[in-house]
Amino acid sequence: MAGTLFIMIACFTWALDTLIRYPLLNAGFSTLQIVLMEHLTLVLVTSPLLLRHRYAFRHLSRTSFGCLFFIGGVGSALGTLAFTQAFHYLNPTVVILLQKLQPIVAILLAYFFLKERIRGHFVRWAVVILAGSLVMMWPDIHSLGSAQWHYTNNNIDILKGYGFTLIAVAAWGAATVCGKYLSYQGVPANAILSGRFLSGLCVLVPLAMMMPSSLMAMPMTKVGLVVVMALLSGLIGMWFYYQGLKSVPAQFATLAEMSFPVFAAGINWFFLDMSLTSYQIIGAIMLILGNVGLRLRDLKAPPLAVPAQQA
Repeated sequence: MAGTLFIMIACFTWALDTLIRYPLLNAGFSTLQIVLMEHLTLVLVTSPLLLRHRYAFRHLSRTSFGCLFFIGGVGSALGTLAFTQAFHYLNPTVVILLQKLQPIVAILLAYFFLKERIRGHFVRWAVVILAGSLVMMWPDIHSLGSAQWHYTNNNIDILKGYGFTLIAVAAWGAATVCGKYLSYQGVPANAILSGRFLSGLCVLVPLAMMMPSSLMAMPMTKVGLVVVMALLSGLIGMWFYYQGLKSVPAQFATLAEMSFPVFAAGINWFFLDMSLTSYQIIGAIMLILGNVGLRLRDLKAPPLAVPAQQA
């Protein structure tokens, strides 16, 4: 049960970071610059961990090294950039709705690559959790009937919007499975954590060099906000996430991640005085109870996952 709770705590920190991230974006700073500065901060902070676990890094198999690089370079860096870029082409509701495919991607990948069995009780609780997520955003889904789905009539730009969204969905879903694979291989959680940030930075730096126009001078007050955001959702959030991932299967972790909108709605209500709708309250209850019920039911069942063999 602690593993699911830890992942939910991570989701809470990710929701908190929106109080800083969106004002920075609205101030004109690019997503690439913000994500780059986050990763630079996190690499500096976790550099002692990189040194401490250098032996573990040197002895990673090719598969494990590829998984670690994928988590940071693709899941953390490119996934975030693609998801943000999709909002330039598609209605935000369409983007967020398509993002609900992420658990399906992670569950299928965990089934095929980690041999995590999909049991009947898992499917039943997963339906409750996914339904709760859809209930939370039902008013937005309903309004799509009369809303503009795309911000352009150019078919190429529309395809770009869907493409960026699906890239993010696949990247984040696969990153969850890669993280669980590394856990099965005995890679310490702090090694995955620090390696994630370093591999992400290795991808972001060349991108920034190719797109210098995306970088601009940032006042020290804004730099301080980026540092706080990096430490909160990056360091603390991801620490809880990987501690939780050690004790729950990847398919459970990806469903626990769906508690993010619950905390986001609560934070908007508490900090921004945005009232909660009945749909949000009902959906949030379904999401939380679904994750708790799933984990409690699984604790009574035989072990679900068979650790992947050393590659």
